[in-house]
Amino acid sequence: MTAQLLPFKTLVYDYCGLVLEGIAEDRLRKIVHSNAKQTGCQNLKEYERLIRSSGERFQQLVGQLTVNETYFFREPEQLQLLTEVLIPQVLAQKIDAEPVRILSAGCSSGEEPYSLVIALHELYGRRTAELFQIDAGDLDLTVLAKAQAGIYSEFSFRGVEDSIRQRYFTPQARGYELAEHVRKQVNFYQLNLLAEEYPVQLADYDIIFFRNVSIYFDLETRRFIHNKFNALMRQQSILLLGSSETMGNDLGVFELVEHAGQYFFIKGDAYRPVSSQALSWLQVPADNPRDADFMPLAAAHVEIAQSSEPVLAEALTESTEQASLTHAVMNFPFADLGSIQQLVHDGEQQRALRLLESFPERSEERYAVCLLKSWLLLNMQAFSEADELLEEALTLESWSVDAMLMKGMIYKWQERLEEACQWFKKVIYTCPECWPAHYYLADILRNQQQLDSAMKSYQTVLRILSANPSAGKCLVWIPLPLAVADAVFLSQRHTAQLASTLQTIRVND
Repeated sequence: MTAQLLPFKTLVYDYCGLVLEGIAEDRLRKIVHSNAKQTGCQNLKEYERLIRSSGERFQQLVGQLTVNETYFFREPEQLQLLTEVLIPQVLAQKIDAEPVRILSAGCSSGEEPYSLVIALHELYGRRTAELFQIDAGDLDLTVLAKAQAGIYSEFSFRGVEDSIRQRYFTPQARGYELAEHVRKQVNFYQLNLLAEEYPVQLADYDIIFFRNVSIYFDLETRRFIHNKFNALMRQQSILLLGSSETMGNDLGVFELVEHAGQYFFIKGDAYRPVSSQALSWLQVPADNPRDADFMPLAAAHVEIAQSSEPVLAEALTESTEQASLTHAVMNFPFADLGSIQQLVHDGEQQRALRLLESFPERSEERYAVCLLKSWLLLNMQAFSEADELLEEALTLESWSVDAMLMKGMIYKWQERLEEACQWFKKVIYTCPECWPAHYYLADILRNQQQLDSAMKSYQTVLRILSANPSAGKCLVWIPLPLAVADAVFLSQRHTAQLASTLQTIRVND
């Protein structure tokens, strides 16, 4: 971390909690240099004085630093859980005519809250406006303006059925315009999640969505936000996070529960599923099997119950990049790839990334460097950067199991499921005993309702791991993406559920 960037990092962190390390630090460096040039500042010190004196310029900087990649009907299985399970329960709890209150926190350009309205409208029709009040908030005024305009490009419709687009959107010269009755159903607010006071209108929520946002915050900030949410929520209420974020947000503020393989948090006990086998980390022994369908990858190697270290950033106490690098080298005097690999396995992501940056691009270790950096960037959801490095690794080693598995994981995360399946099948062809590929393939097939194929893949995972619990030698450089105990627990659970479902189908046939 250069001394020049420290004031900007501190300003942003103190204002909104964003941790700007690794790839985010690179983005900060490019943005502040570009902004300084565009505003006529002679150097970064002058630009720093400008943003300290101009709230508008500072807000512009903060908006540029946030990642606003989103799309309609992201993580559809969660929307299905909402509409088919949670909403009927919340409606049943209502003893008055008040609507169900839902908040989309960190709503970006509006695809999430509008997806909620559309999903509810599909079930409740014209009564949606009467039954539900949906609020949404984001820090960035620019993306809020886009959300309120309700015009979206093709990019926002990945995975959206044509029938939905035809019913709720009208083609325009600049893209697709969302139907007015949907736009009117969402109230947008500027929301700084780190602020001491939220807009007064945000209160008494039955359900809060906080998906794909927490990855940008350290542990202390996430706990602060959870406590703020707790104050906003009714005594009986629900908090939903992205499927990759759940375990990293089990902080003891809410209770973690499970329904049909989907995990969420509750306040109170009214919405605790009868069949839930999940308990919060702070309430169980650390070795209890947990959901790892698609955890933040490093979380499989850092016991959250035993560590207060954030996954995506180190503490902001180092004053210069040189000091940080010196600290890393002192702990690992020889920055060889084996030591860096151990850092990656131990969850020391920022230190590992800094040391990997010291390797020249044409070094003999380039293949391994590409794989390890890809792993770290994948954890940070920097998918395009990770994919570029994986392509380079595959040119150096065309049948790299590590690279092919990560390609599949990137596409799975982005919900490009056919491409994900192709990569996982390539892994299985190359290394039939690579159980993570079988597991992720099974997960996709299960969500696609290919029940027989999914069950066979889960059974393959169990066969491999029962014969050799230490299986995983096919991965040379990257850690296992989920713990063996989690893979066994979840494969057994999904296999039992699939067997029951298939039996019911056959009886009915």
